[in-house]
Amino acid sequence: MSPLLAMQGISKSFPGVKALSDVSIVLDHGEVLGIVGENGAGKSTLMKILAGVFHADAGEVRLEGQRFAPRRPRDALDQGIIVIHQELSLVAERSVAENIFLGNLPRGRLGGVRRAALHREAGRLLEQVGLAVAPQTRVRTLSVAQAQLVEIARALSRAARVIVLDEPTATLTSAEQRLLFATIATLRAQGVGLVFISHHLEEVFEVCDRVTVLRDGAAVETRFVTEWNQDALIQAMVNRPIDALFPVRHARLGEVLLRVDGLACAGRFEGVSFTVRAGEVVGLGGLIGAGRSEVLKTIYGALPRSAGSVRIGTATPRLRAPRDAIAAGVALVPEDRKGEGLVLGFPVRDNIALSTLPRLAWLRGLLLRARIDRLAEHAVRSLRIRTPSIRQRVRTLSGGNQQKVVLGRALTTSPKLFLLDEPTRGIDIGAKVEVYRLINELAQSGAAVLVVSSDMIELLGLSDRILVMRAGRLAGTVERGEFSQERIMQLAALG
Repeated sequence: MSPLLAMQGISKSFPGVKALSDVSIVLDHGEVLGIVGENGAGKSTLMKILAGVFHADAGEVRLEGQRFAPRRPRDALDQGIIVIHQELSLVAERSVAENIFLGNLPRGRLGGVRRAALHREAGRLLEQVGLAVAPQTRVRTLSVAQAQLVEIARALSRAARVIVLDEPTATLTSAEQRLLFATIATLRAQGVGLVFISHHLEEVFEVCDRVTVLRDGAAVETRFVTEWNQDALIQAMVNRPIDALFPVRHARLGEVLLRVDGLACAGRFEGVSFTVRAGEVVGLGGLIGAGRSEVLKTIYGALPRSAGSVRIGTATPRLRAPRDAIAAGVALVPEDRKGEGLVLGFPVRDNIALSTLPRLAWLRGLLLRARIDRLAEHAVRSLRIRTPSIRQRVRTLSGGNQQKVVLGRALTTSPKLFLLDEPTRGIDIGAKVEVYRLINELAQSGAAVLVVSSDMIELLGLSDRILVMRAGRLAGTVERGEFSQERIMQLAALG
């Protein structure tokens, strides 16, 4: 019996870049195939060839033994190949039912939509994916997880044979993640083949049957998931041994660089007090919605302070806007790098220089381009940003390299306090290790670092101590000698 999907000897080049070189993967009916690798390894290019967005330079695709050469995305959809991206493609103001059957609405003889049939069929598909919402519900009212299930229901409406899930859990809570995984199990039992792409290796071990590692555009190894362990998988991805994800650091604490007393932002959090010393990495943990990001944004002047004080070193600056924080020696790396951290249409050079433009201007506001170029080139070298040129538009870079650009801009202001909000979200394990190395170096150089992370292992591995938020208040502090996931979750959930 032929496999459901076979991609054999796939190669693809772009100007100056060999994106894929002789890549082969096989997917069986009712199987979940994990595809992992660093950003830039070729995962997205391979899936875009499958989806008819790109055309391979060499190799072939077979569906159930039959040659398949999609020339456009519609060809893939017609064959039941559905790619569900991290950034969903639903129409927010339309109903769930309309989104499920978008482009294929049931119509009567006169061309009108048959609403009863639409809602009946949508209800059947929603039940199949385990989503308990009415078909008439507006998509804009759904959570991210519910919207993903609507995308899966839409895939099933097209008689999906292969579903590609690209970073499906990046913005989900743990409860929403469980719902998605249950739906994956249901689809597998129905004989659907799934490709699961994720940077979260614990998810790969939980849901996948086999795992293929891509590195530098080549498929280096495929094994059953039971034949991998995390260390071996990481080593295959980055091509170097990793004894530990987190670099060893012996904290040498100096003066208090950040003192927060009774800080509040109306309707978001209140009564928050803590300190961060020079050379210290302090973690800020808690459940999503507890107020962690809001604390960072209020310190930075991006949210209004309704009570309390913020002291930076020996000064108490008026932090009414981010420019005040930058002037006081504070840098923020925001959680949403695309929406808040980057101008995607700008080149790498201009994104790195954004926070320091006043210093890089000459008479009458003329920018000294040579200084900007030197600044950008230094950041690219020191942070190992993979880009063909500092003039490359930042939207074309991988997630990990985009994050390094945001970090590079923060470094150009020579801050003494770093506020890092989910600094490794959506980036691969190799890029994460490099970010951990940078955080380590910042602390060793005498900077103070306050880091928010929803990754418990990351929080425990990076921090010298951890502050835990619950429902807009500081629930407690956990010292390094007392670190445990159980203790942090107890504070986060119960206070």
